[in-house]
Amino acid sequence: MKIRWQIKDLIDLEYFLHIDTNDIHRGRREDISNRDRHIFLQHIDPRLPAESSLPRRSAIKTWLERRRAVHQKTAGNEAALPGETYAETFRLLRYALFIFGGLSGSGLAFSLLTYTGRAPLNVSIYLAAAVFVQILLLLLLAGLFVIRLIRPRLFYSSVVYSLVSRLIAYLFRKAKHRITASVSGAGREGTSAVLGLIRGKRQIYGSLFFWPVFILVQIFAIGFNLGILGATLLRVLGTDMAFGWQSTLQVSAAAVHVIVKWMALPWSWLVPPGIAFPTLSQIEGSRLILKDGIYHLLTHDLVAWWPFLCFAVLVYGLLPRILLALFGWAVQRRLLGKVDFAQAVCDQLIDRMTTPRVAFDRRARRPADAVSGASLPMGENGPLASAPAHAVAGKKMIALVPDDIFEHCPDAALSAAVTRSLGGKVVARIRAAHPEEDDADVLDRLTAARSETDATHFLLLQEAWQPPIIEDVAFIKSLRHHLGPHVPIIVGLVGRPGGDTVFTPVSPTNWNTWRGRLAALGDPCLRLERLIDEGGFDENR
Repeated sequence: MKIRWQIKDLIDLEYFLHIDTNDIHRGRREDISNRDRHIFLQHIDPRLPAESSLPRRSAIKTWLERRRAVHQKTAGNEAALPGETYAETFRLLRYALFIFGGLSGSGLAFSLLTYTGRAPLNVSIYLAAAVFVQILLLLLLAGLFVIRLIRPRLFYSSVVYSLVSRLIAYLFRKAKHRITASVSGAGREGTSAVLGLIRGKRQIYGSLFFWPVFILVQIFAIGFNLGILGATLLRVLGTDMAFGWQSTLQVSAAAVHVIVKWMALPWSWLVPPGIAFPTLSQIEGSRLILKDGIYHLLTHDLVAWWPFLCFAVLVYGLLPRILLALFGWAVQRRLLGKVDFAQAVCDQLIDRMTTPRVAFDRRARRPADAVSGASLPMGENGPLASAPAHAVAGKKMIALVPDDIFEHCPDAALSAAVTRSLGGKVVARIRAAHPEEDDADVLDRLTAARSETDATHFLLLQEAWQPPIIEDVAFIKSLRHHLGPHVPIIVGLVGRPGGDTVFTPVSPTNWNTWRGRLAALGDPCLRLERLIDEGGFDENR
């Protein structure tokens, strides 16, 4: 069965991931890893066929459901999650905007149809206010979509997009007040950060968070047009009304007949001409001439306009908005189905779930998974805490190793460190870079290695004790530009070389320095990892 995600799920996912990231930085890495490993073993792994690849979307959705269940159990039903608050806010906004639209439309219609009995109502004014303005708005919307397809940057800098963005920001602020009233401490901090993350994650979610606002606009317009139609029918059925047309310009009745006939094309094939639109004689008989008065006009000519007006509102106002609302729902659902969860935090979550936690069994003198208890194989450099086959299938890494430590970083040691910390395997090791070559040469060799190995991840090894300099950041940017926006890039940190190895633990100070510098890049698919944990690889601990 296909796993369906909703926007509220993405919001809750960002919320929980943000909380976990903060807890990891505060020293709770082991607790978070054990919890996620337990969720995988108890609720995800039993449902997977043997030797199959891990379905990322369903695995993360199951993890999210378990986190929600635990949150509800520990915090109680009154502590609303951000996603549920968003869903409730969106639901209330739908009702409120539909009702407000209906009241606005009916108010406009009643004001246009105020009939005193001394002069017929001018259909030109009605059409201009209730139909032509909506047609212009639809044309403007169509033009913006064309601009978005042809020149996306121009679209995102447009006034309309800026106004919609401000509306989204306003809605987020309102939702934030509601959420922070029900959570406290780290939850309130996480909620505030998540709302900011979602506003700025266009690279991950694209225009996904634009479509709820688009749908709300269409719901308001649907209510608006229903209000116009309802008020018009109510006035026509409840009062004796007369309609006519007039213009200062010398417009003939035949010209008006051609215009209304063209406007009635969408429904004239289904409705008789006398009802679908006024006939030429009825148009001539309902023309208002100020000096002649209305006493010479015939009733059947004066009442011939109202079905045409209702059909015009229905076809040019209501139906397009219904179709646009359905289009918005369809696009939103398609975009939700395309979310691949390739961002770094999701990669880290998958690693925490699928990589066994190493613990040493003193009685058996063998390393074992700290959560499942399963015995782990031993390698030359310690226990090989590799992930299950269905977890690591397809996760292949190309490692870029700096020139000054390349000779001290053999394939076996690098592969063991990567397997223990990231759960993947190294398929190629590239020197980055020789003193006589530039970044372009490294990227060329990277391209060749990528085509030969079908690598999915790229590991950039760095010595954490050397703070990131401008050249390091520039190379990461070049690497991102070369690989594309969604390819996972991992910056793997090792500590100061000691003894005969470069694989030493990273100090907290060096870690925070690198974390702050890379976070400023705003790259959601760039992750920072320690290749060696704080305790090293002492198998007897």
